[in-house]
Amino acid sequence: MKTKFNGILTLLLALVVQISFAQEKTVSGTVSDKSGALPTVGILIKGTTTGTETDFDGKYSIKAKTGDILVFSFIGLKTVERKVGASNTINVTMVEDDNVLDEVVVTALGIKREKQSLGFAQQSVDTKDLVRSREPDISTALAGKVAGVQFQGSPSSGFGNSTIRVRGNTGVSFVVDGIRVGASVDVSTEDIENISILKGAAATALYGPTAGNGVVVITTKSAKSGQSSVAVNYSTSFDQIYLLPTYQNEYGGGYNQASNNPDTFNTYNGEPIPDYYADESWGPKLDGRLVRHWDSWIQGDPEYGKLRAWSPQPDNVREFFQTGITNNVSLTFSKGGEDYSVRSNITNIDRDLIYTNAQRKQVNASINASYDINKNLKAYAFANFQDRRTRNSPDNGYNTNISNFNQWWQRQLDMDRLRRYRRDGKIVSWNMKGPTDPSPLYWDSPFFEVYENVNFQTKNALYGKVGLTFTVNDDLNASIEVRKTMNSYEYNNRTAFGGLNQEGYSESENISSTDEIFGVINYDKDITEDIDVNASVGFETNDYNYKSLNGSSVGGLTTLDFYSLATSKDRPNVSSSRSRSKRNSVFARASFGYKNILFVDGTARYDWQSTANPADNRVDTYGASTSFIFSKLLPQNNILSFGKLRASFAEAPSFPGTYANNITYGNGTAYGSYGAQTISGTYPNPLLIGGKKSEWEIGTEMKFFGSRVGLDITYFEKTNKELPSSVTLDGSTGYTSTVSNDGQDSYKGLEYTLFANPIKTELIDWSFNVNFATLNRWTDKIADGITRNTIGGTWGMTVLAETGQEYGAIYGRKYRRDADNNILLNSLGAPLYDTNQYLGNFLPDFTGGMSNNVRIGNFNVGFDIDFQSGGKIYSVSRMFGAYSGVLDITTTDNKLGNPQRNVLTRADGAAVSNYRVNADDAGADSGGVFVEGVSSTTGLPIAYYVNPYRYYKSLYALTEAWLFDNSYVKLRTLRVDYNLPKSILKKTPFKDVNIGVYGNNVWMIYTSVPNTDVSEISSGYAESGQNPNVRTFGLNVKLTF
Repeated sequence: MKTKFNGILTLLLALVVQISFAQEKTVSGTVSDKSGALPTVGILIKGTTTGTETDFDGKYSIKAKTGDILVFSFIGLKTVERKVGASNTINVTMVEDDNVLDEVVVTALGIKREKQSLGFAQQSVDTKDLVRSREPDISTALAGKVAGVQFQGSPSSGFGNSTIRVRGNTGVSFVVDGIRVGASVDVSTEDIENISILKGAAATALYGPTAGNGVVVITTKSAKSGQSSVAVNYSTSFDQIYLLPTYQNEYGGGYNQASNNPDTFNTYNGEPIPDYYADESWGPKLDGRLVRHWDSWIQGDPEYGKLRAWSPQPDNVREFFQTGITNNVSLTFSKGGEDYSVRSNITNIDRDLIYTNAQRKQVNASINASYDINKNLKAYAFANFQDRRTRNSPDNGYNTNISNFNQWWQRQLDMDRLRRYRRDGKIVSWNMKGPTDPSPLYWDSPFFEVYENVNFQTKNALYGKVGLTFTVNDDLNASIEVRKTMNSYEYNNRTAFGGLNQEGYSESENISSTDEIFGVINYDKDITEDIDVNASVGFETNDYNYKSLNGSSVGGLTTLDFYSLATSKDRPNVSSSRSRSKRNSVFARASFGYKNILFVDGTARYDWQSTANPADNRVDTYGASTSFIFSKLLPQNNILSFGKLRASFAEAPSFPGTYANNITYGNGTAYGSYGAQTISGTYPNPLLIGGKKSEWEIGTEMKFFGSRVGLDITYFEKTNKELPSSVTLDGSTGYTSTVSNDGQDSYKGLEYTLFANPIKTELIDWSFNVNFATLNRWTDKIADGITRNTIGGTWGMTVLAETGQEYGAIYGRKYRRDADNNILLNSLGAPLYDTNQYLGNFLPDFTGGMSNNVRIGNFNVGFDIDFQSGGKIYSVSRMFGAYSGVLDITTTDNKLGNPQRNVLTRADGAAVSNYRVNADDAGADSGGVFVEGVSSTTGLPIAYYVNPYRYYKSLYALTEAWLFDNSYVKLRTLRVDYNLPKSILKKTPFKDVNIGVYGNNVWMIYTSVPNTDVSEISSGYAESGQNPNVRTFGLNVKLTF
């Protein structure tokens, strides 16, 4: 009996096991949408971490049990759930998510909102193009893509950061996942998921007083649930010199020793010698005769005593530069499960500039992770680290190594010979003072500069956060975050032994850090069938610290080629500074919607900051906005798909700078062993504030023909009042000035965005976006009794803010004219001028751009154009290039058809020696620049042929002569890439393979300043010695596993 019972138990056990195995089975199928099979659809067994994804043909296979729920998810499509039943096949067709079709955008504090509900202007940028063009600076990548955002770059040939103006203001904040970062280059484009531009005060009100000039909100990428991937992205690009001035190649170096006879030379022992020391090209004609060049005087050198041809070197400037190379490689890992996600990226960028001995090595590393501790509590963390090491970042502007080529140069110099600046144990240069004095005059040899006067920079940056989100229910959640930002810079600069300047060394270090705690409670609920509310309330604390240490040698260095403060001959100059500020904030916002037709928003934020007067250290920021979806009240039609009106108003005060309200003491120069302290010459105003901004805007958004065409128009006006203004004090007070809150500026502008998707088929998809904006800015008041304030200026030109006038007025030297606008000339044919005259304004009349993308099958083609029109810009390089005789305008033919630099002659053939000849009396072969105007003594019309050397010298600092329209049209980027077909990839380990070629700074279609990229001039009003720009072409390959 026992045996029989045991047998029954064994049979039952086997049956249970068989049933269990029978319940777990392989389920397979195909996932598709209306366009066909869908690859990389995430599939999870609900309540577990078990999952898979579809292959390139939309097919999948997963082990599951009868009764399990399969969850199918894909971005932009509705999530689908299917229960496993008797069948082993489950096919799924996914459809578009209507909630996604109501475009969701990122707003202040990273809050996601439906775009239709916004009552203020907001614009997003397609981030796919940032990666394709491999542009490391986000500001540059934004050029021309956002209405009302003006690009102000730095030379593309250097390492400098670009800047942008939003509605006329710089100082734009870049916020990455809620963290303010120092500069746009601190963010790796590989990590960017979304870029949202907030331009107006209502849009940025939640950020409070630190974001009054606009915010670029960046959301980083994170892993997707049920998906995993490894991606390698590699690119190599080449920089080549693009725009250079057009030089003359007919006359060599000299200071006009042959102004009346271009065939003459000075001589030494009967041998022709140039003016070596001259940094101009007004010398003898480059006719190939044999002369003693600069390096023929270097004893012990093979060239010593030799004569060489006096011949032009047309490409000598271009030959100074090399081909720049950038290698950019990144590795990204991403994996998401049901309750966790992790994404990490490391990017390495090695860049060699077009300048010899100028390199940068940069490593960016980031991680973005989250974990669902339970169904209500989620933990998350994000961190980004950057290590950047730069050697020889080139200077930009007047009196720099590069600008001298365009302003102070000799056109016969052989660049290969200049490379050998060390000869026979000596430092030598082309601009020696003379045969018996080899020391240079004015400048060091360009290769001595790049190899010996070296600078180094190291930057380490870290920003990140950790946080918790507690979800109470579908309507209510709360988050708290701890954030950290730290930037550390180290610099050192060497002035080498053997150069023009005394040898020396300097170094500096500065460290800044910000610690923040941020908390927010979010509430989102449909109160009734018609009314919904979306609200947030929160707080933020901010603790900012900064310290710097600077030191420089004095009196030279004691040890040859040993660069250290310890080798300073005299006591080195050392200084240090520290500053700290704290800010505490609370904020609240609420948005009410009625039937998805009418939305009303309100925002309030209160900030307390330590830099303000303790008795009045709070500022209040308010904002209100509304939007009305009028298209929902219209009958359905095939033309207007969507229509919205919006309006907003906000007021945003700001705090004064650190230590602006109270007296501070600094350490002065010691007197023997006694210390000294100093105070500022500016009397601190205890009631000083940073100013107040008020802004209102109205706008409309419309979409037509099934949202295939769209138009967004915004008009705004804003006023900055109670701005800090410097006021001069009587010296008897012990101070020179103080700062009062009397200033006021006002702005108004129009912004237009047009987008269209004219062709959208399975084979071809063409879309484009056009942006256009105008801006006017006025100075309403500076301070009581003060009507002018200097913004900047250079070489006889001044830029002013002037009460009652448009901001950025340019004043300088202007041609003196008669009542009929004719230029007055003196007896030598030189124009007369008046000083401190109004010449225009540097702000452009309008700015804009166009982005264009076409997909044809697996090919993608795109290009971006940006443009600017109007305003004025002053070119110092053009002025000095003519002054020194290096530009082609100094050798063109005159009205008689003769070269300008021919000898001036009269009709009888006699040479003229007083630098000009009356046009009526000029010989048929006369040289000279033809100049006509009105005699300053007789008032009668007069015309001369003027010696070009004298003529261009007379235009020195004559602002009007070198003032140009500040306009350009630029093809900034061009991209072509190809996605390998899925049919090919399914036989490989790759999920995606993208191969592309790209170009940046491809074509300067139009520029008002000859051979100058005015978009790369940071000041906006003066080109003072701009480094040349480069054109970049590269190859990019991205492999996803």
